[in-house]
Amino acid sequence: MNPPQPAPGRGGRPSAAEIAEDHPREWFEFADPADPEHLISCDVTWLLSHYRCAFGTDACPGIDPGRADAGCCIHGAFLCDAEDRDRVVRVVAAMEDDPRPPAAPGDPGGWWQHRPGAVADWFAEVAAGPAEPLEPWLEWDELENEEGEMEPALRTATVGGACVFANRADWPGGRGCALHQWAEAHGVDHVAAKPDVCWQVPLRRLQDWETRPDGVEILRTVITEYDRRAWGGGAEFDWWCTGAPATHGGGVPLWRSSERELRELIGDDCFEVLAAHLRAREAAAAGRAFGPSGYPLLAVHPATRAAVEGLDPGAV
Repeated sequence: MNPPQPAPGRGGRPSAAEIAEDHPREWFEFADPADPEHLISCDVTWLLSHYRCAFGTDACPGIDPGRADAGCCIHGAFLCDAEDRDRVVRVVAAMEDDPRPPAAPGDPGGWWQHRPGAVADWFAEVAAGPAEPLEPWLEWDELENEEGEMEPALRTATVGGACVFANRADWPGGRGCALHQWAEAHGVDHVAAKPDVCWQVPLRRLQDWETRPDGVEILRTVITEYDRRAWGGGAEFDWWCTGAPATHGGGVPLWRSSERELRELIGDDCFEVLAAHLRAREAAAAGRAFGPSGYPLLAVHPATRAAVEGLDPGAV
């Protein structure tokens, strides 16, 4: 079946190529083996979906049809903390020390199509100290904090309507994230090379402290789908991938294809608990297991169901 063609989004609602965001979901909750006051809540419906990032294929028209070769990287990436910021500095330094050699005559070489001209000067100034100039690939913006107030936040700058690290289709090294391309070429896990938000999507981690009825304060970590609304509404997107059946044809459940990211988000011990549960759920689904109520035990993600059964997104 040919994937449905994307239609313009409607005020933040899914396009005609996407299923609606609100649908039944199954959850699995367990205590962190290393900390009984840390609860992990996982969206089983999302983790058992067959979603796979379709960047670089016809199934990914991008969130802005005029910049399809930038995928979902048109806004730049907000940095989470100092560790996130330092990680990017280390990778940029590595790209400077070991640039991609030209592949053909006319190829300028290097990993980074839109490399700011001030990169070398910035590293020299930092080395000379004690000044702390802003990295030339970052810019100041604002982001809403937990209290609903706007506060200064750093994000990667944009060039030509997309992230400064986003190489375009006309770049000899190929389109895609320069940080990711460097990491792949050097056998480095992309989780250790890119800003947190860039490697986490399509997974979304939410954390909050809450007080149990017995008065004990616990930390709850939620792992779920980074859907259109997780971007703060996504009203400006013409299309978003997680609810599009065209991106659910991978045939491999997300928890398996994104094992590395999940281990980073919840830790190895918690991942093993989650994996044991999901293997059991897969076995139940394969055996068409049903509960006492007569309903299936598994709430299948509608986009995966549409991809498998060849349904129109609006019919699920």
